[in-house]
Amino acid sequence: KGSQVAKATADSTLTPAVSADKGRTPAVSLAALPGAIFERDYPEIIDEEAMLARRSFPIPAEELIRRAKYFFNLTAANWPMEAFSDDFTFEGPVVGPLNRGQLLEALKGFDFIGAFPDHNTHFHHFRVDLFEENRVWVTARGIGTNTGKLLGGKPSKKQVITPPQTLSLKFNEKGQIRKMTVGYVMDRSVGNTGGLGGIFGFLYAAGKPLPFPEGNPWRMSKRYRFFNFLNRMMSRKKKETN
Repeated sequence: KGSQVAKATADSTLTPAVSADKGRTPAVSLAALPGAIFERDYPEIIDEEAMLARRSFPIPAEELIRRAKYFFNLTAANWPMEAFSDDFTFEGPVVGPLNRGQLLEALKGFDFIGAFPDHNTHFHHFRVDLFEENRVWVTARGIGTNTGKLLGGKPSKKQVITPPQTLSLKFNEKGQIRKMTVGYVMDRSVGNTGGLGGIFGFLYAAGKPLPFPEGNPWRMSKRYRFFNFLNRMMSRKKKETN
C-alpha cells in the first residue's frame, strides 16, 4: 500500500467514497502538521506506518511502549526516582503542573490501594504519538470497590466504574520521563463518576466528592445557559421570519 504527502489541488483524484464531498479542502491545509503523510485514497487519514517508519527519536517506539507498560504497572510507592528527569512535570485536567517532589508529596496523604484494594486500571491501547515522537499514549477504564478507609472515613462499599480516560508519558533521550498526564476523559457519559477522571472520579463515585467545583461533575454555568437560551430564541425567530 503506497503513501504520499497529500496536496490540495483542483484536479485531485478522489475515490468514490470521498468524491461526494467535492467542496471539502483536504487535510493538507493543516500547516501545523508540516510533515504529515496521508493515506493515498483518504487525504484526511494519516498513514501511520509511514509516519512511524521515519521516526527520528533515538529510542524505538517499541522500547518506549515497553517502558510505559512497566511504569504504569507499578504503584506510586514503587516508582524509581531515576525514572524521572530533573525537569519532570505532572498534569491533569485541573491539576498541576506539579514537579516530581510536589507530586510525591501529594500522593503521600492518600492511600488509594488501601481504599480500593480490588481496583484494576485496565490499561490498554499503548501507542506512540505520530507527531510527538517521544510520547506514549495509553487508555484506561478503571474499576474498584471502596472497601477500605477513604479520607479517614468508613468505606462506602460502592463500586466505581470510570469512563475511558487517556494518559501519557513523554520521555527524554535518556529514556527518563519528562512529563506525565492523567485523567483526560474520552466519554463522560460512561461509568458512574459523573464524567470525572483520575482520583476525582473515584472519590465522587465512592460518595466522598472533594468540596470544590472541579471535584464534582460538570454543571452548565448560568452564563452558558443564558447563551443557549438566546441562541434558541434567535433560531426560533429566524424560522418564523422565513
